[in-house]
Amino acid sequence: MNDKYGDDFIARNLLIPLSELEDSPYKPKGFAFAPLRDQIATEGLKDDDFYFNPVDAEAPYSYYRGSVLLDFAGIDQKIGEIKILIVRLEKDINESVANRDFDRFLSLVDRRLVPDLFMEVFNFIPDQDKYRLFEKVWRYNENSHDVFTEEFIKKVSKYKGVSDSRPVADTEGYVRVYRIKDEEMSLPDKVSSWSTDVNIAIINALPLEPRPTICQGKIHHNNIISFDNDRFKKEIKVKVSGVEQVEAMELINLLDFDDELTKGEIIEKYTLYSSMINNAWFHNPQGIHALGHTKRVLLLSLIICFLENFSEKDQAILGFASIYHDIGRKNDGYDPDHGLASYSKLINEQLLKLDDFHENEILRFLVQNHAIPDQSAYKKINRYALINVERTLRLYDAFKDADGLDRVRLKDLNPEYLRTDSAQRLILAAHQLYSRKVEY
Repeated sequence: MNDKYGDDFIARNLLIPLSELEDSPYKPKGFAFAPLRDQIATEGLKDDDFYFNPVDAEAPYSYYRGSVLLDFAGIDQKIGEIKILIVRLEKDINESVANRDFDRFLSLVDRRLVPDLFMEVFNFIPDQDKYRLFEKVWRYNENSHDVFTEEFIKKVSKYKGVSDSRPVADTEGYVRVYRIKDEEMSLPDKVSSWSTDVNIAIINALPLEPRPTICQGKIHHNNIISFDNDRFKKEIKVKVSGVEQVEAMELINLLDFDDELTKGEIIEKYTLYSSMINNAWFHNPQGIHALGHTKRVLLLSLIICFLENFSEKDQAILGFASIYHDIGRKNDGYDPDHGLASYSKLINEQLLKLDDFHENEILRFLVQNHAIPDQSAYKKINRYALINVERTLRLYDAFKDADGLDRVRLKDLNPEYLRTDSAQRLILAAHQLYSRKVEY
């Protein structure tokens, strides 16, 4: 199976950037780039997002960016009309993801993009819909067999049979469960409630003093009495005796973390980087990807640096990545290209320039690729002048985890997708920061 992702879409479809068309043997008669470039700039669009398709005689011109692909018979003097279509389609696509309406999402995007984009949004799709939508794409989209990797298909397969009454299980039929530790757990014949979502157990624990212990265990499908798949419950009814390997989770409680914060000079560094943040950078300073999110990601990044024993240079890179990673967003919806836009804004507005070129390349890699799947980012790594790929990927994992931990604000943090042991320990801390149980 060919390992192809969205980054290869342009090459797969033989698209020629308009900026290169004048020197191409496929240049259509009468084509002139300069006036088109001016029209595109006037509408606030980028000429890098416009292409020519030499094998499509009816609609040879294309606009392609992220999740939007539109074809046109001609574009001269029509850029204003094209922008209206782009804005409308982007809005509809963003709303479909925000509303978790992935049937609509897949119907809105061009079918040539469907397999690539399905892989990108897969983690956001409700568990009970994952396999159904996969089958739909696999059966009816001619590009899926080339795009879906064996690794991805294996990942999807565990969701087969998942429904509102049957949770996701591992290959041996076990489901991971969580709950607050209490006296019920010492009564083996008692029917007990657990949750398949650690976030729900933590949210239930947050108001309680002293802070109770969160326990995890696993239950076999055969021992589940009932399951409520409501996203705010994810509740499993079981007999206590059926839950195996019960143990307390080693979660960091920020209320007990003052000595570490002092030892690692974490708050001192957090204050320094926070002071650099400018509200004017963000399209909506109070939005879910703006000031509050940026500061929480910054603090979580610095704590991960401390736990992972990162160097001062590594801490600096993650600090800068944290404060600049979302400044290119133009909305709070689905926008896989906002990492590229954020780094462009960082450079164009001269917000930062690291003295060391190679350190700056690591920062560029982190910011530009933080909003796309890991496998897509790995395929781009040779485009950067990195003298230590292992170090870069270690920082990438840490930063993606810090950014991912703040998904508690969206109520869809999945610990399975965290890459570092340190991030696994910080799930409670992420909830404490977002709920403002702890503030810095």
